[in-house]
Amino acid sequence: MTKPRKTPSPTAIFLNHAISASGRTQKEIAEDAGFPKPNVISMMKLGATKVPIDRIPALAEALGADADEFLEIALREYHPEVFAVIAAGEIGLSDDELMLITIYRTAFAGSTLPMTQDVSELIAKIFRLIWLVQFEASANG
Repeated sequence: MTKPRKTPSPTAIFLNHAISASGRTQKEIAEDAGFPKPNVISMMKLGATKVPIDRIPALAEALGADADEFLEIALREYHPEVFAVIAAGEIGLSDDELMLITIYRTAFAGSTLPMTQDVSELIAKIFRLIWLVQFEASANG
């Protein structure tokens, strides 16, 4: 009797494509992302083990991939209830906080202040980062 095929992990698929596009070896990626052995990259790429959420920024940087997209895919797959709350924008920032963020990004991106902005998308991105920081802090004890 043959085993039914497992649905591919969206996070593993993203990682696979990012590795292929990077032109780098798994050993180089593992070293740059702070993993002790390259076989961990293989296991994540195959979906045999989950990509640690707190390691996504370093892994994305080592791959030259979009960290926000990588994080969003992983959160959707691994923590759909957390992603749903973040994406719904049910947790919000004050107008002052949003303005400070806009000013900061404008100052460092060299662009002009936008006349309008998609606040829900901005809030979702901010809370992804806040959640990641809180998750990392709680994991480290």
